Amino acid sequence: MANPDLELQQAVIAALAGDAALMEVVHGVYDSTKASSDGAPWGDQQGYVSLGPEDESEDHHDCFTIEEITVQIDCWSKKPGRVHAKQILRAVRNVLSGAELPLPSFGNVLTELELQRIVPDPEEGVTHGILQFTFEIQVH
Repeated sequence: MANPDLELQQAVIAALAGDAALMEVVHGVYDSTKASSDGAPWGDQQGYVSLGPEDESEDHHDCFTIEEITVQIDCWSKKPGRVHAKQILRAVRNVLSGAELPLPSFGNVLTELELQRIVPDPEEGVTHGILQFTFEIQVH
């Protein structure tokens, strides 16, 4: 059985990892916070992107159902100041804002940016940028 949140996760990661401008300013894109195969995702660019918390809800209409999935995209930088974090945030926005991501089993994916912010990180020397996107997916 097809799973809209799993297909969305794969599409978001593929879109971000496949964008040359984003990959110029980050080391990689991961599906969990601060996780990679070697435990150190910073790389030469001293930044990366990961998927954070997500929420789901359904909206039933007469003939179809819309699943609304809000995904937090976390942007991490170890470069001093906020400039690098803001470059990562903008690159992610350029990829996902208004994007109609292809999902193999579902149609009509609409994307809307809900929030952008930079917050203090408990790890010294790390700047944490947050984007929240809502994706509306027609499931039936």
